[in-house]
Amino acid sequence: MSGFTKLQSMNISTIGAIIRKERESCGLTQGALAELAHVSRVTIVNLENGKVGDIGAVKLSEIAENVGISLFSTGKKADFVKMTLGNVNTSYKTTMSESDLEQFMLSGKIQPGLEGQVLHLIDETPVSLVSSAVKQIAAKKNIRAKLIWKNLARVAADIKSPIKFWSYVG
Repeated sequence: MSGFTKLQSMNISTIGAIIRKERESCGLTQGALAELAHVSRVTIVNLENGKVGDIGAVKLSEIAENVGISLFSTGKKADFVKMTLGNVNTSYKTTMSESDLEQFMLSGKIQPGLEGQVLHLIDETPVSLVSSAVKQIAAKKNIRAKLIWKNLARVAADIKSPIKFWSYVG
């Protein structure tokens, strides 16, 4: 069954409960998700409580993607860590490995020679991709995703990232 077919057979309460569960597993606040999806926090609250009015499939899909799920999925499991690495390693002589990315996210410490990749991760990588990688690493390491977000937000503040989202995370 495709994601869209599943969506058609669900009611808004079920969809809202799934969004809440996935948001929490990503370690995002309602405010942070609202910022990512370009909606109000009230919209997220209402969606999670099954009381949202007419939200539309495109906006609902954007909210879902920012917590690492796709409403229009083929059902195949994506490796978001590898996708993130493909994004951050573009145009750099030295490449960040999967263990480098994990170590950075878990500690918040930038390894010498990987400053460009970290800057790219914080300022240029779609946050929906970062969110999915955070969720994947947190699950793999059996830790709370919020710990990773705090590390990323601290680094974003240290490098003075212009991305407004980071102020919602830390």
